[in-house]
Amino acid sequence: MPDKGFEISGENQEWLNIIESDDIGSACVKINVSPPQSFYPVLCRRLGLHSIEMFSAELKLQRNNVNKVINVNGEISAKIHQKCVVTAGPVQETVTEIFEAWFKDPNQAVSFEKAKRERMSRKEQEKLQVIDEYDDPEDIVEGKIDLGELVMQYFSLALSPYPRLDGAEYDGDTLGLGAAPEGSYDNPFAALKDWKKSESNKDK
Repeated sequence: MPDKGFEISGENQEWLNIIESDDIGSACVKINVSPPQSFYPVLCRRLGLHSIEMFSAELKLQRNNVNKVINVNGEISAKIHQKCVVTAGPVQETVTEIFEAWFKDPNQAVSFEKAKRERMSRKEQEKLQVIDEYDDPEDIVEGKIDLGELVMQYFSLALSPYPRLDGAEYDGDTLGLGAAPEGSYDNPFAALKDWKKSESNKDK
């Protein structure tokens, strides 16, 4: 299946890479997601990056014949420059991230694990670890999956939340992220990344 490419939509310059869920069957579908270089500034503004040299993702999509859930396996490769949390200068970073996601039609029956949790009280649910994405797939919206947004979310989680140039030190005059109070984040997904790490530590 050919790559449908990134599109710029509306005044907010949002990017899309839409695939019809009905196009995904039991046979594995391979798709390359690579935004054009002219769209790099849009991605940089969203994530607070200094620049992007290269960005691509290889995706494999396949529908489970039993529960009809669509499984997405992806590998992101990118070369970027983040902003140093002390000097705001460019910090080079190579990102390689492997991820997996699941999608289901909204009218599909929920998994046994999710159904069991929904019968519990909120206090009982809080004592359990976060439910696996396999047991709680994302809903497919109007028969479409935005692969671009999916890739962007996992790419964001793979970024270093506190990039710093070698030798850069906080001098007390400029408040960089490295010296910011705990809970302050420049990258909008850094808080989620730290939350996932804390949830993982609870299980150890």
